[in-house]
Amino acid sequence: MMKQGRRIRTLAGGCAIAAVLGLSAWRSGMFFDADFYGLEIVLMVCAALAAIAGRLRPGQIRTPAWSFAPAGMAALFALELALGPATVKGTTDLLIRWTTYASWMVLLAFFLIPNEDNRKAGWRAWHAVGLFVVGGGLAGWLGFVGDPRLVFRSGDLALAATGARLAGYLEYPNAFGAAAAAWVLAQWQLLLHGRRAEIVFAALTLVPYTTALLLTESRGALLALAFGFALALMLQRRERLGMGLAAAGAAIGLSAWVARAAFAAMLDGHPGTAVWPLAAATLAGALALLALRGRFPAVRAGRAGRIAAALTTVPGGAAALAAGLAAAYAALVGGGSADARVGGQFETAVSRIAFYTDALRMFADHPLLGAGGKSWRMLVGLYRQKPYIGNEVHSGYLDILLDVGLIGLLLLLGMLLWCALRLRKRADQAWGPAAVLLAHSAIDFDWSYGFMWLMLIAWLALHLAAAEADRASASVGAFAAADANAEGAPRRAVRRRGALHRIAGLLPAAMLLGCAAAALPVAWHSLAAARAYADAPAAAGPAREAKLRAALQANPAYTRIRLELAPLLPPQERVELLAAGLRYEPHSPPLALALGMAYAELGDAARARGYLREGLRLNRFDRDAQNAAIARMARLAERLSDAGAESAAREAAEAAVEFFERYRELYRRVYAGGNNPWDAKRDNLFSGAKGNAAKAMLRIGRTQEAQDVLREVAEEENGDWREEARELLRRLDEANRPGG
Repeated sequence: MMKQGRRIRTLAGGCAIAAVLGLSAWRSGMFFDADFYGLEIVLMVCAALAAIAGRLRPGQIRTPAWSFAPAGMAALFALELALGPATVKGTTDLLIRWTTYASWMVLLAFFLIPNEDNRKAGWRAWHAVGLFVVGGGLAGWLGFVGDPRLVFRSGDLALAATGARLAGYLEYPNAFGAAAAAWVLAQWQLLLHGRRAEIVFAALTLVPYTTALLLTESRGALLALAFGFALALMLQRRERLGMGLAAAGAAIGLSAWVARAAFAAMLDGHPGTAVWPLAAATLAGALALLALRGRFPAVRAGRAGRIAAALTTVPGGAAALAAGLAAAYAALVGGGSADARVGGQFETAVSRIAFYTDALRMFADHPLLGAGGKSWRMLVGLYRQKPYIGNEVHSGYLDILLDVGLIGLLLLLGMLLWCALRLRKRADQAWGPAAVLLAHSAIDFDWSYGFMWLMLIAWLALHLAAAEADRASASVGAFAAADANAEGAPRRAVRRRGALHRIAGLLPAAMLLGCAAAALPVAWHSLAAARAYADAPAAAGPAREAKLRAALQANPAYTRIRLELAPLLPPQERVELLAAGLRYEPHSPPLALALGMAYAELGDAARARGYLREGLRLNRFDRDAQNAAIARMARLAERLSDAGAESAAREAAEAAVEFFERYRELYRRVYAGGNNPWDAKRDNLFSGAKGNAAKAMLRIGRTQEAQDVLREVAEEENGDWREEARELLRRLDEANRPGG
């Protein structure tokens, strides 16, 4: 009966691990916080109970110090909240996330450490999730799953050479590519280190997983795989090197052939036909890999056996790898997919230099503790030196540096180093796939996906739990020997050391419980706000306003809700609502701009000018905001003048001209020596700004400048502004004629 209960608990634990990872992958990789709140609450509550149980029954429930390591990052975000971050919501969301990551690691340790059966269940769960994530992506490419988010489509060759890239449930080919690359290397290692059934499983999945990676066209993921593969080779024993090299060569050659066929089938509009090359390559690859692994005793003595033996030497394996790489190059670059991004232009990589340069400028202003969670999204407009769209900095390490500064980055690297030291005896199996995920996150925003952290932590915890069990076995033997030979005094010393160890173990548990106590209420209210906000679009009129009010009441730091609620309110209440939002995001461009617009509606030219100026300073390259600010102040000047408030009207007109002149100078400076879109005669992007500014110039007596600007508009491509400019110029000419 006890064994049956233990089997049920083991099965339930394995299913829970698979469910958490599978659900987090399926929900867009938990990129969006609103998707993550519910799971975060469940994990934090369960981990808090496990941590308390581990302290109350330390001999029976194991939650070692390493399992609490991510709680240090959570504590840093809690400190950021006390210091006043750039965005309260962004910081609380990352406090919740890092508390969840610590909770996940504690729960994994709680389940995996006690016995080998649990660890086997954990490994099966991890690989089952790989089948679900990578297999689901392939099924979407082949058209067997009607989920449009699984395939990214674009007519831009710089984004998708064949018009389509595999994006998987993460909806982003690069991040999906990184996850697929980690599973590719995990299957390769399983082929080398696994038992009989595991070897067969690895042989059957290595080619499909590698094919999925190639279908993402992610150069960064391929580079990360190369890095992880090189590290794994360095850590392998020499007797496995030849086999590993040959297996990699076979997998990459066959997968490239399948990927070429899959790209061609997609271009032909019949992606499902690629299933046959995939099935053939999977079967051929499995047979070849099993033969290399020596799983067919009948062929060992024959010619095939001699070939396999030659290929599994280091020179033979290196030759097989070189042949596989050459075949892959011929299939994906030199063949029908000559423009594939695996060998194409590198504009996107070069463009990220602009992100990194601006990020380092931001870091220089907040070096030690950063500016708080998700500070890049909030402050990028202030630091951006040229126009680009970039809500993500495209580097996980830079993101950490911006959010929690040098202290946070050192803490994160220290956590990883601590894991590396604890896994030094298992390094040949632990660090290849982990290195793939850690390397790719340096050049993309993988760490914005909750799934990527949950995946990485699960991989590390599986190895750390095995290492913990090894140490426990060694310690039991050592203590038994000491007990047999020692007198009373050594026994007392052992007991004292055990007491100190228990006391020290309270500290990380207390840190996690403190972070959970801070994060759980916020997560609960954030979940309520997200649900109310999700219901708002389906409502109309007062019902929609009520939904948005309820959402904002649940989470006052949620600026998007505040901005959507504001237009539904009377001007004075709108001003109060928006001004309250600045307490949570004092550097928010949308809040400052909306507040300036609200003051303009109230007729307060001075305050409208101040807030609009601040909003434009915080996001200079927002062309829509620049145009809207100029237009609003020009119309306000006209309205105030009609009402007889000439002084206020002049201030509004001066504000419109000020915004225009800064706008024009910004583009002249940024595009100095290049093609300035401001001066493009066939592009009406700036005609509205010029027309409204000219009207404001006329109101404050700058007639000649207004005429110059109007002539620019009159020379531009057909449009309403061109006709209006010509009419204004005609009136000015008539007014300037003698007797006019």
